[in-house]
Amino acid sequence: MVSDNRLDRIVALIDEHGFLSVKELSKLTDVSEVTIRRDLQRLDEDKRIKKTYGGGISIRAASVADTAQVRGIVSPTESSLIDHSDVLILTSVDPQSDRLVTDRADKKNIPVIAESTIINGTKAVVAVDNYQAALALGKWAGTYVQEHFAGQANVLDLTFGLSNTAARSQGVIDGLRQVAPATQVVLSINAQSRYATAYQLTTDALNVHPDINVIFAINDSTAWGAIRASQDLGICSDKLLMLTFGLEGDTLKNAMMDGLCQAGLAMFPEIVGPVCVEAAIDAFNGKTLPQNLVTPHAILTPETLPQFYAKRDGNWEIRWDMVDAQLAVPLEIQKTKRKSGVLPQRIGFVVPFSEHEWYKNLAVFMGAYASSLGIEFEVADAAQAIRDDIARRQRAIAQTAAELVQPDDVIMIDGSEITTYLAEELTKRENITVITNSIPVFDALRNQPSITLISTGGSLRRASASLIGPTAEVALRELRADKLFLAVTGITLGFGLSHTNVAEVAVKQAMMRAAREVILLADHTKFGQESVMQIAPATVVNKLVTDNALPASVRLELSKLGIEVIVAKT
Repeated sequence: MVSDNRLDRIVALIDEHGFLSVKELSKLTDVSEVTIRRDLQRLDEDKRIKKTYGGGISIRAASVADTAQVRGIVSPTESSLIDHSDVLILTSVDPQSDRLVTDRADKKNIPVIAESTIINGTKAVVAVDNYQAALALGKWAGTYVQEHFAGQANVLDLTFGLSNTAARSQGVIDGLRQVAPATQVVLSINAQSRYATAYQLTTDALNVHPDINVIFAINDSTAWGAIRASQDLGICSDKLLMLTFGLEGDTLKNAMMDGLCQAGLAMFPEIVGPVCVEAAIDAFNGKTLPQNLVTPHAILTPETLPQFYAKRDGNWEIRWDMVDAQLAVPLEIQKTKRKSGVLPQRIGFVVPFSEHEWYKNLAVFMGAYASSLGIEFEVADAAQAIRDDIARRQRAIAQTAAELVQPDDVIMIDGSEITTYLAEELTKRENITVITNSIPVFDALRNQPSITLISTGGSLRRASASLIGPTAEVALRELRADKLFLAVTGITLGFGLSHTNVAEVAVKQAMMRAAREVILLADHTKFGQESVMQIAPATVVNKLVTDNALPASVRLELSKLGIEVIVAKT
């Protein structure tokens, strides 16, 4: 694609969706992610879009939120979002990841507002009452089932593993049973909150259980996957009641008006976004907030959707007159006059599913509202934020491990990302011998004349860039080392050390037999995991170098086994 045409297409795509990640844009334009990042930087400089952490956000889409331009949405530096935000708005990823974010924010005295579900350590949660809203939707569905399916609902529940989404599933089922007592849940399946997963699961479920006549999806991405699956199977919409929880953007609203979705629970991102910003401002000023800031909801159908949304220029826009008349908003959304208090300079928003319309729209409406108050606003993709945090911790572990290497040491270095970081730390060392089966480790040290470098040889496993097989194993029988720096993918007290690939396990075991001391390099995410194949009991480890996110109770249990636990400073 010619560069100028590609830039125009990127702008059009971002305007259409509100927010798109680098990964999504790469797929849509068929160019590399490196090229996309360069294009986004150029478009941001030209003020055609706003570059954010992990993607781009539309300037034009901000007009939906009654502001002419999204000012102040900035691109973060290499430091994490937490390091340069005054307040953070956080959506749950998983308990462990949430705790890492809130702990780090607490150390920096940065208040955190939770969105969607309660997170320990936050000042308040901005969310719909998931169970009560879903209960109301379930009762509506029960009436529909009584009128159209003779009171018999056979339900496919496309759920998810978080507490708020579980409450949605339970509420809908309870509501259905209150009105249609014969309701049966045929299947309740975790669709991973992904379109593709929902599509496949729905296809399989409808093929195996053709009596399913009600599908409930915990969000629009899941619902859209289910709708497309039923369409491809040729199932008429009058034979299948489709219910969604969210009505997050235009996709499901259009599907509803096309008769593909009979009812949905609207959560109104246009309202939730500004409420989150107001809550963040109050938290920044030290004000006490209710633990639950309950945002409004409404059950919408093809008949009632136009009461709350009007379609203009192909887009659905909220009717604020109906909001003011019928919905209770937990915090006053100031449009023209600011209440007392100091405004934060920058608010950060951590997004777990950047491809979902809910988060795309929240980013737009939060950004527009913050901008109207002169507050800078940043969006970070949670998955990338987690990867960055883990990489930071692994580098700290590698730095600490490098201090264990002494002059004249003969060391073995296993293959992994964390051991590659170790090799980079050793580039300035002198008079050491390194034996490795890792291509990245070998490459990192190959130009260091003061390091004697030995490759095990073997067959290349491209997925891990490691040398494996009989050649490597035979070579290791003839070698001895003072220290082995080992990496694994799973560690439990019961199953011990484990790894995903059987061929790599054999080489790791050969390395352990050839080393006088086994030093395990493992960040906290490796603990509690049992991979495909056991390498050895945990007791073979002499030293463990890990990060401070590993719970003290686990560190204590490891110490009881005789393992010296070294915690890297992160």
